Amino acid sequence: MVFGFPPFGFFPPLLLLGPLLFFLALRGLSFRRTLLVATCFGGIIQLGGFWWLSGTVSRFYQLFQPHQDGSDPSSAQWIGVAAFFVWWLGSTAIWLVWAAALQQGPRWLSGWNSVSSRVLWAAVTFMAVEAYGPRVFPWSLGAGCSEVPWLAQGAWFVGVEGLSALVIILASLGVEGWEFKVRRRQIWGGAASILLLWLILGGVRHERSVEGDQVVLRVGYVQAGVSLERRHSRDRRVQLAVLQEIEARTAELAARTAPDVVVWSEGMLPSIWSDAELASWLRDRQIDIPLIIGGVGREGGTSVNRTFLNLSETQGVEHYDKRTLIPFGEKIPLRGVLRSLGIPLPGAQLAAGTEPGIFNLEGVPVGISICFEGILPGVADELRDRGALLHINLTEDLWYGDSSAPYQHLALIRMRAVEAGIPLVRVTNGGISAACDARGRWLEQIALGERKAGVFELSLPTRLEQPPFTRWWVSTIPIIGVPLLLLFSRFRPGQRSKGFRLKSGG
Repeated sequence: MVFGFPPFGFFPPLLLLGPLLFFLALRGLSFRRTLLVATCFGGIIQLGGFWWLSGTVSRFYQLFQPHQDGSDPSSAQWIGVAAFFVWWLGSTAIWLVWAAALQQGPRWLSGWNSVSSRVLWAAVTFMAVEAYGPRVFPWSLGAGCSEVPWLAQGAWFVGVEGLSALVIILASLGVEGWEFKVRRRQIWGGAASILLLWLILGGVRHERSVEGDQVVLRVGYVQAGVSLERRHSRDRRVQLAVLQEIEARTAELAARTAPDVVVWSEGMLPSIWSDAELASWLRDRQIDIPLIIGGVGREGGTSVNRTFLNLSETQGVEHYDKRTLIPFGEKIPLRGVLRSLGIPLPGAQLAAGTEPGIFNLEGVPVGISICFEGILPGVADELRDRGALLHINLTEDLWYGDSSAPYQHLALIRMRAVEAGIPLVRVTNGGISAACDARGRWLEQIALGERKAGVFELSLPTRLEQPPFTRWWVSTIPIIGVPLLLLFSRFRPGQRSKGFRLKSGG
């Protein structure tokens, strides 16, 4: 399953094979042995897929360690290891919850006496775990479809979480077909029909051209490749050198290609700025072009992860503040308690924004998100529903180092673009900057580690299509589906099937 995700992307055999083998391994196990198998399964997936998290936390604390508190910067490595261990235990526990539901489910649903009851139980409970499990980085199983364009289009019809459920349904049907010797052909035929319908619908949508009026927007980007150490240096000379470097590249890009706007990545401005301070700085610059700039803003006595927008001379500097902050990165839960225990913490804690970022760019409404906000369910949908024709995401993936995380991050935000049916521009400092249309078809990608300034030219529909599913539908299936399955089984007593069962002695 780890290799089923980018940058490997061998979707068809591996993402299906993982759950299928998991279901087979749970056959006939006691409750205690079920939990043991789930611990191994979930723990290996989380370790193999998210091993980069320890280094990310360590790198963050090395740069933001409050030296004035007298703490040792070398402790950052141990903080990263400890944070990963705590996160790993919590994430593995989510797989235990799902395994427990699988193990008990057939017992509760025995009255329904059908293959569909067990298949639906596995899919609905997985959707519940994926949607409501307490996860810092909510990667979705359905995002593994991103590398197969026709399969990725399924997100438009059922959402990314719906694709996760489809993977579980196909794996469950595979196990049922293995168990039912008499009905094997019918069950495997049903699985093949689902997969064929998925491919046909996805293929038609992927290949169909975008209809209606369109407007061309040229979005410039600066993938500067400035190291984290230089970006977050406390030396004023280094800060000015970084600014001058990006300013020069922006001026050269504007003179060479005349884009409608130029975007700098998340946090590219050194230090902390107010809107007035940035407006004053921009007036002294030689860049006469609309800018979207990531940085840290000042709001009263607090700091915010802010995107500054200088889109026109009449409007002046506007801003969008990140609304969803990363725990232990941008906000510290139980900060006072942790400090009292002597645990070193970064000096700054950011405040969260409250309003979505929709702005007018050359007559085109665009929506802004920052970092991992773009992969959260509902963010791209909200921007589209509020009138945005383009989703611009500013992020910084250098925190992840040389790992699979930037590829995973890109895959998920691409899937949210397909799900919401909104074009996407993603600008990062060290890569992977990219642009895709409303169907997730790549227009261009700038490789990880490449230093480049260029332009994404997008043809934006003046009216975006509405997806057939709604966010309400996806989010409420787990809440409604589990109780309905349980209630239905109580009122439909019958004889237990001889097929696939997870309870002891099955």
